[in-house]
Amino acid sequence: MSRDYEMALIVDTQVDADATIDRYASLLADQGAAVVNVDRWGVRRLAYEIQKRQQGDYTFFYFQADPGAIADVERACRLDEDVLRHLILQTDIPPQAEEEEDAEEVSVEEDGDE
Repeated sequence: MSRDYEMALIVDTQVDADATIDRYASLLADQGAAVVNVDRWGVRRLAYEIQKRQQGDYTFFYFQADPGAIADVERACRLDEDVLRHLILQTDIPPQAEEEEDAEEVSVEEDGDE
């Protein structure tokens, strides 16, 4: 049974972030995951230093996968020196559905102001 997941990666700015992100996209595909959306936030200041770094390249993956595939992705993130931090969460709503709900809320608010 496939579930919806969100994975946040903070990649070291001193390495090629595009190559690292492509590597994780292909890793997810190899694990049988269907990547729904990749949201690149770019380079941002970290809240605190991680491995003597003050900035990181933030990327969010939204994907559907079997629960068994998550352990392999988690292990790859832990062992990769290019990844400063990572977090994988199970989500209830796919990212497109959230965007549609936000659009509906805005249109309802605009109608109520008339």
